[in-house]
Amino acid sequence: MNIWHALIGRPLKDREEQAVRVGVIEGLSVLAPDALSSVAYGTQEILIELQRAGITALWYVLPISAVIVVLLTFLVISYRQIIRSYPGGGGAYVIGRDTLGADASLIAGAALLIDYTLTVAVSVTAGVAAVVAAFPVLTPWTVGLSVAIVIVLAILNLRGLRESARAFALPTYLFIFMILLMAVVGLFKPLPEAPPWHSYITPPLGAVGLFVVLRAFSSGSSALTGIEAISNGVPIFQEPAPTRARTTLLLLGLFLGSMFLGTSIISYRYHIIPSANTTVLQQLAADIFGRGIFFYGLSFVTMAILAIAANTSFAGFPQLSSIMARDQWMPRMFLSRGDRLVYQNGVIILALVAIILIVGFGGNTTNLIPLYAIGVYLSFTIAMLSLAVKTWRNRTQFSKRAVIILVGMGLMGATLTALVVIVSLITKFTQGAWIVALALPLLIWGMRKIRRHYRAVADELRVTDYSLKPVPAKIVAVVPVNSINRLSIKSLSVALGLAEEVVALHVVRSQEPPHQFEERWEKWNPDPRIKLAVVPTQYRSVVRPVVRYVDLLSHQNPENHVVIILPELIVRYVWEHFLHNQLALTLETVFIFRKNVTVMIMPYKLQGY
Repeated sequence: MNIWHALIGRPLKDREEQAVRVGVIEGLSVLAPDALSSVAYGTQEILIELQRAGITALWYVLPISAVIVVLLTFLVISYRQIIRSYPGGGGAYVIGRDTLGADASLIAGAALLIDYTLTVAVSVTAGVAAVVAAFPVLTPWTVGLSVAIVIVLAILNLRGLRESARAFALPTYLFIFMILLMAVVGLFKPLPEAPPWHSYITPPLGAVGLFVVLRAFSSGSSALTGIEAISNGVPIFQEPAPTRARTTLLLLGLFLGSMFLGTSIISYRYHIIPSANTTVLQQLAADIFGRGIFFYGLSFVTMAILAIAANTSFAGFPQLSSIMARDQWMPRMFLSRGDRLVYQNGVIILALVAIILIVGFGGNTTNLIPLYAIGVYLSFTIAMLSLAVKTWRNRTQFSKRAVIILVGMGLMGATLTALVVIVSLITKFTQGAWIVALALPLLIWGMRKIRRHYRAVADELRVTDYSLKPVPAKIVAVVPVNSINRLSIKSLSVALGLAEEVVALHVVRSQEPPHQFEERWEKWNPDPRIKLAVVPTQYRSVVRPVVRYVDLLSHQNPENHVVIILPELIVRYVWEHFLHNQLALTLETVFIFRKNVTVMIMPYKLQGY
């Protein structure tokens, strides 16, 4: 077993695929942490925006949270419909492609890929920031810790989704339990200074600007990021996959809605005001349970859920990128599945880009957050608008009541999510949202170039005239020969078996005796079919004269196909490669783009040492 298999586990057979898929319980722990973790900052972000308008404005956390939960309901219903219609996964990208066309699907797909990448960077740095806040001595290691967590997450996902699901099940379900317990106790615990119940539905005196409310709504809407991951990752579920995915999404909606709304209500009940020194959840835990086991336990579990929220992206990004690669919008490398039956290239690329973001932004969550949530809400808008259009087109298949509900819900949901995108872009543009506004069209442009390339290649390679037949090509084999040794003999032997015309190419440097090699060659006299070509050079490198000779040979006889046979030593240990020159690799890199020139690497395995 090599190092790679020791790290990610033994290779799996195709028939073992069902064994590595997940059920509802595991699916929730692997695809839900991103959405669930937003409870840690969703209510807090609303309160921070409202606080700027005064203490009385904090009441608006209640209606804003209620609207967000209504939007959550719309999203859950919509994505459950999408899963039923598209059991192969893909979510907003697939329904946008089939309903609104290629442009809409590209926007949705590109936006989601950007969001998945940012989710990894934001979630990991947020988790590390919480740890560093508790242990300030770790401050210099913020970036290093963040990068290490991304690498660990990548390795776990390369081992298979069930591995990561089992690893993250405990913190995920413990977080759900602790938040719901705190919400229930906080709601019914006697509190002398609690606001009267009628005040929960009665707006306070004093006007609050619409723009403030919209900013708070936009910031709080980050609580819904991650909802779409289940619809993208339907294929990871055990059969019947669509049924299990729909059940998982329903549970996520129930848990997230209860946790988020409950946190907002008890925040108002306990008069919580955002503080720079502690989080809203920590304030609530301290007020309800005191600074005891629950307080510290919730703090630790929150750190864990924030860090592992990135795992949702490691499940969603590879699945979505594979679907888009199938449609030729992304490189085909994203279609390949590794030894553990996961789309390993998607996992690796996601980890690398996230690490670049973390290092580039210095592991600072504050600098990364303005880039966050715009992409996913853009995909929400396309998904819900697509569902409304699809329902209307197929309205004869539904009752009038169902058509009114689904179309109305889709249009209203699309309006709310589009509002979040617009407000986020306006209010956070100078803080970094401009990066997403620039990256999205660039990514779409790149995807169009990729598809154009694939189609051009297919058009050129396609055979429609079956009268075309393969004919023998005249091959000229060129073998660079530095000296007469066993390596040269093996290379020339291969060349004689391959071509009728063989050229042994020797480069003479200026400091070497001019005719020494030719005299040795005549004395050796290997085979009359081998022609010796001696090329002088005044440079130390032999690459330039070899390239010039091959180009001249190819130009003089354009009907010939030149095959360059490059011998390469195969040594016993990896470190021994560095003891030999890499001429074969250098020449292969140069000749790979030459027309009518093929490079053939001839391995020579060293023995007896």
